[in-house]
Amino acid sequence: MEPSVNVDGGFWNTPKVVYSEATKSLLKNLMQEANVSNAYRQQINSQVKKGESLDQGLKNRPVRNKRTNAKSNNARKMGRSFKPGIRPRHAIEASMKDNTPYRPKPVPATSGPAEKTRLAYLMTYGEEPRAKHLDPRKNENGRFAYLKRRVHGVRKLGKNYDDNGDPLPDDDERFLELIREVKERRQFLDQMKVMGKEHIYKNEVETEISQLVREMEQIDMKRSAELERAIELQETRGERLH
Repeated sequence: MEPSVNVDGGFWNTPKVVYSEATKSLLKNLMQEANVSNAYRQQINSQVKKGESLDQGLKNRPVRNKRTNAKSNNARKMGRSFKPGIRPRHAIEASMKDNTPYRPKPVPATSGPAEKTRLAYLMTYGEEPRAKHLDPRKNENGRFAYLKRRVHGVRKLGKNYDDNGDPLPDDDERFLELIREVKERRQFLDQMKVMGKEHIYKNEVETEISQLVREMEQIDMKRSAELERAIELQETRGERLH
């Protein structure tokens, strides 16, 4: 660092200090590192320009963030507003007499396992499920169902009628219905594949398809057995005629 040069003056003219560029650069770097406030920097720069000696009595005020000041002020306000106090007697007695009975919120009538099953079916297949999918009597115990029929005086329906007394579809109608359901599920998987969601429903839908195919096989086996019995009956009749 180059030494500063003093310019002599008279009695009324005090000597001025000429600061070198290296000294100015050093002061600038020191002020940046020390995070000196703007007011303190202006005073130092003014003294350097005028050639005055640096005043050692200057006090630097640290620069504080406005957010920090706001937080501290808020903390002070919060601390003052939440000071513990003594409640009057009537307030304490009023709080002790407040015996409001607990009233739970009413549960919607539509909520329950059946409604959850319906919504899950609607989100999966995009249509309202049939009544047989939501029939809670499928999950009932056989003994309980028997006692329930005895109490209400309901006779047990045959195998050709459902629980509502409606006739069940024959094997031919049921076979066509199973084919249609298998096609619908395969179309649904194709749509989900285009949308990139096939992996979500693939296992569940394929399980349903396998169950439907199994039922179709049972109907086919039943048809084959009936056909064999009809052929045997026809052959026995022919033998008797001869």
